[in-house]
Amino acid sequence: MARELGIFALGSETDPAPETWQLDALREDLLGLDVDRVGPLPGGPTPPGARSGGVETIGALLVVLQPSLPLLEGAVAIVRDWMSRTGSRTVVLEIDGNRLELTGVDSAVQQRLTDEWLAAVTADRS
Repeated sequence: MARELGIFALGSETDPAPETWQLDALREDLLGLDVDRVGPLPGGPTPPGARSGGVETIGALLVVLQPSLPLLEGAVAIVRDWMSRTGSRTVVLEIDGNRLELTGVDSAVQQRLTDEWLAAVTADRS
C-alpha cells in the first residue's frame, strides 16, 4: 500500500532559502527512485515545531511511495546529497507521524536516529 512521505526543507532568517530550481532538482532526483509521485505538498499542516524559534518551512514535497527499506534509504541518501549540494542545514522527513530531522552534521547519533526511523516506518503494518 502506497504511503505519503513529506519532505520539509527548513530555514531561518540567517540561512538562505533554497532557490526554486534547487527544490526542483530535489524533486527530479527523487523521481529517479521507484516512487509513484513527487510533487508539492498540498496546503496541509507543517511538521510540529517547524515555525517556532525563528525556523520556518521554506520548501516542501510530497512523495507517494511503497515504504520499503531500500526505497526509503534511497530517499534519505538523495536528501542528504541535496543538502550538501545546496548548503541546506535542516530537512524533516515525515511518514505516518514519524519524523526524522536531518541536519548538515554527519554523526553517529544522526545515523542511529535515521536507522531507528527507517525501522519504524518500514515495520510490517499488517
